[in-house]
Amino acid sequence: MKKHLQPTPFKIYNASAGSGKTHTLVKEYLKITLSNPQSFKNILAITFTNKAVNEMKERILTSLFDFGLSKLPEKNQSLFQELLLELNISADVLRKKSGETLKLILHNYAYFDVSTIDKFTHRVIRTFAKDLKLPQNFEPVVETDLLLDEAVSRVVQKAGSDEQLTKVLIEFALEKIEDNRSWDITFDLNEIGKLIFQENHAAHLEKLASKKMKDFLELKNVVIKRIASLEKEMISASTEALAEIEKNGLQFDDFSRQTLPNHFKNFIAKKFEPTKLYNNKLQEDLENGKVLKSDIESPGHGFLEGILDSYLKLKKSVYEYAFFKNIYRNIVPLTVLSSIQHEVNEIGKERDQIPIFKFNQIISKEIKNQPAPFIYERLGEKYRHYFIDEFQDTSASQWNNLVPLIDNALASEGGSLFLVGDAKQAIYRWRGGKAEQLLNLASEEENPFVVRPKTDSLPVNYRSFDEVIKFNNDFFSWSSSHLGNEVYQALFREGNQQKANAKKGGLVKLHFIEKEVEKDTDELYCEQVMSIINEVR
Repeated sequence: MKKHLQPTPFKIYNASAGSGKTHTLVKEYLKITLSNPQSFKNILAITFTNKAVNEMKERILTSLFDFGLSKLPEKNQSLFQELLLELNISADVLRKKSGETLKLILHNYAYFDVSTIDKFTHRVIRTFAKDLKLPQNFEPVVETDLLLDEAVSRVVQKAGSDEQLTKVLIEFALEKIEDNRSWDITFDLNEIGKLIFQENHAAHLEKLASKKMKDFLELKNVVIKRIASLEKEMISASTEALAEIEKNGLQFDDFSRQTLPNHFKNFIAKKFEPTKLYNNKLQEDLENGKVLKSDIESPGHGFLEGILDSYLKLKKSVYEYAFFKNIYRNIVPLTVLSSIQHEVNEIGKERDQIPIFKFNQIISKEIKNQPAPFIYERLGEKYRHYFIDEFQDTSASQWNNLVPLIDNALASEGGSLFLVGDAKQAIYRWRGGKAEQLLNLASEEENPFVVRPKTDSLPVNYRSFDEVIKFNNDFFSWSSSHLGNEVYQALFREGNQQKANAKKGGLVKLHFIEKEVEKDTDELYCEQVMSIINEVR
């Protein structure tokens, strides 16, 4: 009886470092295409870097080539044996199928779809360019540094000619000087501008896109007036509270350490720092009637109730004040950011360029609501099998854009989804990567598909020496108790107990660098690394 190739069409592999992730991906890919050589045309394998794409393609093609040889190279013997077992075929049949599949792929290489997620997204947008009213020959911009440099230069060049912008840039420079930083704003403009190209901030920046300079300046005036009003109200309320104390025949030194009167005096002195004013037990003491010295009799319950009411109203006001002060501090940077964003958009219109970070946003808005068959029809192909590598670095919008296509494949007979990732290796959170997606799918807390996933781990670290593996296991076990998130606690405690291989030895050393005033931190790091290299060579 023929063995069923995929007991479940939805598989998730938790693959820690060195655990044979690429080997597993290649094996699963070959299981599908060797069962039907034409099926490679219906497979979409997605990873994150061109290097990973090239490695996977090379491993697939090299394996197929080696399998067809009369003498199988040793490096592919284990994969060959695994496929014999899991496909339930003979060695001769596997050799024959491998040769046929390799020939088909090489003769139809355009259908050999192992791609970065950005390239796939680019292809989808190119297909729908007319519907989206985009230039048919638009140019995707992958490296955004030059684009940002030009946008910042345009903003700076307008200083002197644009009165409002000039005023904002001067304020920005003065704020830098107040923070003991250089008045030269170019570096900071570039740093702020980087936010434009990060998916995490896309939704917020979109709200600013329609705002003009005057909108920010009007908001600034509103905020300044509210701050001034709150200051006046708080000083007045504090003055009244102190007067109420004296009106009831009490002296300030009748209070323990004069804590309560000093609290109101701080408001009058404009020391509006919420954490310093309210990070204490004064409210608890007021509620329990313990603010006066033990030998001083309270004027009455109503007195303390009134003082507590003033205390709480001031608490609300000072936090509102801090909120508006924070808005005020960020208005100038936001105004500058909006100006840079406007220049980036203008450059794109002039040159028919689209920064690649916008691709996912465009699809999320316009294409994801289209029925999957229509998207397939427009792409000219239909995928039935999806492989996603480094899933922990997939952003929310990237995943949401793929879900309708994958759902269509899983709902049809023979479709499949294969995810590989390791939440502990998430490195793209800054650009929208969301490791929680992998954790939630693996724990079945969230699942957008009707098919339940089967989750497995790759337990052996084939790459590292046993001392390194032991250190990692101990480190993650120890650190699990210091995490607040229960899901991550379980992941670090149970999900990283890797088994060692035959490689004995290895060394782990931790070095801590103390910053020296006269030396740059980067220089200290380089010196330490050079010292280690000299020590071990």
